[in-house]
Amino acid sequence: MAPKAPKDPNAAKVGKAPKSPRQPIIPPGPYVPAPPPTRPGQRYFEFGDWFNSKGYWKGNHDLKKLIATFFTPTQRDKLSNGTFRYIMTMENFKCSMKLVHCPCLSRIFMNDRDSISFKIFGHDVSFTLQDFHIMCDLRITTHNVEKPINQESNILKSYFGKSKGVTLKDIRSFMTRNEIPKNVVNHVHVCESDDDAVKLMEILVVESILFAKNTESSMMEEYAFIVEDDKVCAEYPWGNVAYEKLIYSLKHALDKQNKLHTTEYKLGGFPYP
Repeated sequence: MAPKAPKDPNAAKVGKAPKSPRQPIIPPGPYVPAPPPTRPGQRYFEFGDWFNSKGYWKGNHDLKKLIATFFTPTQRDKLSNGTFRYIMTMENFKCSMKLVHCPCLSRIFMNDRDSISFKIFGHDVSFTLQDFHIMCDLRITTHNVEKPINQESNILKSYFGKSKGVTLKDIRSFMTRNEIPKNVVNHVHVCESDDDAVKLMEILVVESILFAKNTESSMMEEYAFIVEDDKVCAEYPWGNVAYEKLIYSLKHALDKQNKLHTTEYKLGGFPYP
């Protein structure tokens, strides 16, 4: 084996490369969703976007309890055979907002008043006014629905002393205060007639179920006026009005996110169907 060469004392020392300065850790910024689509046929969001969003339905869920405690058997029968009979046969008025959330994310941008489209498992799926009619059995029309004339509601004025400014909470409290005692025969009902009791409940159905108003909201005089007339109520296109409110909410819910909580949004209308 050859001997090692002696070290040169004048040779430059070879040291380790200097360490690069540690880079500061920059926290990720707030999540910014993709901009809304602007052309027909564009998809709204991917499923991965807005994954932690929260939606809630503003409708009231306990009308069945009010019916059970405020109505007589005759009044329940009249309600079950009235304009909103199919709505009243539903077991409850709750729905899976997680399930509704998925179609919201996969909506396809379309300028169609009577339809909304989604991309579901690679297929375009539409939810139309006719579909809504089949599910809710609410009358629809092919004509544009005119806004009802603002007229006083006799039934609201009779039981609450005013026609304007009566809230859903006022009617619900009225019914709760005047529950029918159990096992009482020949109880004198607080309403002057069975029709009055049924109409008060139908007003609640319109405002809290179809329009999804909260309990502090005031009743619309014009809709209460329509409910009072059996013939007009039966012929009024409730399906058009309720569908329009639901579709508008579905189409704009993700546009109007909460400024303080950008991953949250509100959905109105009647999403149960």
